[in-house]
Amino acid sequence: MDEKITKTFPNDRLFAAVLEELSEGRSVTIPVKGYSMLPFIRQERDLVVLEKADGDIRPMDIVLFRYADRYILHRVISIKDGRYAVQGDGVYRGWEYPSREQILAKVSTILKNGDKAVDPYSPGMLRQVRAWRSLGGLRRYILFIDRHLRKYHED
Repeated sequence: MDEKITKTFPNDRLFAAVLEELSEGRSVTIPVKGYSMLPFIRQERDLVVLEKADGDIRPMDIVLFRYADRYILHRVISIKDGRYAVQGDGVYRGWEYPSREQILAKVSTILKNGDKAVDPYSPGMLRQVRAWRSLGGLRRYILFIDRHLRKYHED
């Protein structure tokens, strides 16, 4: 009988290993923590497959970057004069502005529920993201209701 072994590592140690794998040309699959990428990526449910951030980074790319001594996974919203404006899908007000050098990886695939592969850049998915973002501040209230309904149904 195979037992599943789960280990928890500090972020710096985990991401050091992730970056080493990426530098050797391998993709890395990691779990997602936090709520900033709701509703498209859910913590403790979804996984993301990371690839080294070679080549161009474009608006709508989901990137892993190091910013203010933290590793963050958010979406590039715009690029102007080499400056990246990045925000989580579930974030209404907060922005980050990493340099290109701070962008470490790009999400190539989202694994919904840990196994169903979703292309985050398919035309259908990008239409959903654009529609979601067009809701502006309403996103905050929709996510509030969603979180409370989920909590209610989980109890």
